[in-house]
This record gives sequence, C-alpha cells and structure tokens, in this order.
Amino acid sequence: MENRILGCLDCNKLFCQTNYDSYPAYEFDAESKSFKEKEMDDEKSFRKDHESHRIIELHEIKDSLCSHYPYWEPIREDYMLFTDGKKNYTVRRWRKDINEPLKYEIVNCMIEFSKPTLQAQSEDLRRQMLADIKRLKLDRNKIEEFVEHYEDFISNISLNDVFECGFSSNDPMVTYASLKDEIMESFLQTCSSYFSDDRIDILRKYIRENSEYDDVMNIIIKRHFQLIDNNTFNNQSSSPIMNSMN
Repeated sequence: MENRILGCLDCNKLFCQTNYDSYPAYEFDAESKSFKEKEMDDEKSFRKDHESHRIIELHEIKDSLCSHYPYWEPIREDYMLFTDGKKNYTVRRWRKDINEPLKYEIVNCMIEFSKPTLQAQSEDLRRQMLADIKRLKLDRNKIEEFVEHYEDFISNISLNDVFECGFSSNDPMVTYASLKDEIMESFLQTCSSYFSDDRIDILRKYIRENSEYDDVMNIIIKRHFQLIDNNTFNNQSSSPIMNSMN
C-alpha cells in the first residue's frame, strides 16, 4: 500500500508515488512504423505543474486504513491518515471503474475509531470440534458447553490479553488473534468445573493446535470507524479521535 504521497494544498491534487513513476512510455511512430521510448518522471511532472503552489509531503500513519471493501476488490473506497509531521490529513482513495487509475484527495473530515469488539469464531469452532469429536473424546453436549463457555470468556477479555497474528482478506477492519499463554491457562482453569483433568489436557493441546493465523480457536477483532465532518468535530470538545487502530 502507498506510504508516501505529495499533496497540493491549493488545488487538492495528490500524487501517489509508485515504483513505476520513472518507467519509460512507448509511443507508436507512424512514420517509422515502430515504437519509440519516451522518458517519464511523474513526480517531476507533478512538481512542475504545481510549482507555484503549496506542496506538502505526506507519510502514511501505520494501521490507519479503514474501508468496508475487501482488499481484493478493485472498485472501492478507502480512507487513510497521512501526516506531514505537524498535522494529520484524512485521504480518500477510490475509483468507480476498474479501468480507471486510483484517485486520491484530502477530505475535510476526521476518522473516529470506536472500541474494537472481540468475539469467538463460534460456528466454525463448533463445526471443527464436531469433526474432531472422536479425538476430543467429547459428546455433542460437551462440545456445545465448551463453545458457549468460550464465547462467554472471550466477551470478558481485552486486547491486552491477546496478540494479533492474522488479518482477513475480506474485511480490512478484521484481524485475528490468539490468547496469550497465561490467558489460555486462565480459561482452562474456568473449565475445570465442566471437564475432567484428562479432558482439560486434551483441550489444551487442541487450543494450541488450532491457534495459528485464522484458526478456529483464534478470536476475531472487529474495528469500527466513522467519518466526522471537521466542522462537527471542532464543535465536539471531547471526541475520541485516535491515530492508530489499537
């Protein structure tokens, strides 16, 4: 993803740098009936077009991308935070046709992030445990009891109790996280009234085997955002604007 752009504050034109900005272009010459190489320097051209304007260099603020579109969707609209080192800017990136290049503009709004929500992958976990029912040595009722207990436990922990280890290709606002070892042990302790010691040992092994990337024992972290008009934001004395997703 782009992490450096040039912006013109006078006409709100943005230039997003890529590795291809200085690649030559090839034009067909009718007279010679051949293609001729034409040197290109997109950044130089942008600076020349805006040489009398106020140009700023912006750098992306890490983990600030927010969107309702999957990463692989070419027709999309995203918002990101960039900074010139003194001030933060909200940048909109979009296109309405797959044949169009991505467009960029600075928008007059702030990105507001609310508290992330944590949830268990209950349906996938239930389905996987039923498939492994013989290895787990549990019946259907015990599996259901375990899943419900896990849901309840996850609803009472925080981001400090997990470490993120994967992301969703379908939703940029979703990541996956596994329980820290001490939190996992705390959960297993709460299971002692439901399961025997030998079943606890089996469950401990099962959790560890299914806690990679987006495996079923990992939890979903869902982040939420909204765009607040700067005029509205300036009238709010205590709006919880954050510069990162955490």
